[in-house]
Amino acid sequence: MSEMRRAARALVEHRTERFESRHPPGESKARLDAALAKLERSGASRFIPSWREEGGKAILQAQFLPRARTQAVLTASSIVLSLLVLASAWLLYSTDEGAVRYLVPLFTGLAILAFPFVALALSSNREAEESRIRRAIRIALLDEAERLPPPKKWDDED
Repeated sequence: MSEMRRAARALVEHRTERFESRHPPGESKARLDAALAKLERSGASRFIPSWREEGGKAILQAQFLPRARTQAVLTASSIVLSLLVLASAWLLYSTDEGAVRYLVPLFTGLAILAFPFVALALSSNREAEESRIRRAIRIALLDEAERLPPPKKWDDED
């Protein structure tokens, strides 16, 4: 449950990270622009770079803002779920007999159970995109290796 709360909070929060470059300011900006161009960003989160110079070093202040549609999707989902609960209650207390009287509350219950997984999927998608951006920043500014080291072989592999 605490992991779900953390993911839901991370879905709508504003994050700021700081990266020091090993290169001069002009070269750092050019390297970052080239690295971000390779990503073909989908726009799931908004990335806003701002540059400063301290002691001759270029420092990138990276801001990660949530997508504007995220709040709208969450609000719309809450409204729909509330309306489904009201419709379910109304159908359960109505005198009508039929399949709809039981199917709408069943669907409502399943939708309520599925909603945390939708929020978790949205949060995971945002984390993945921000991770790709962070890695591109580290490669561009800190000259980290672009590839992961090859996996270790097991003792019985040739």
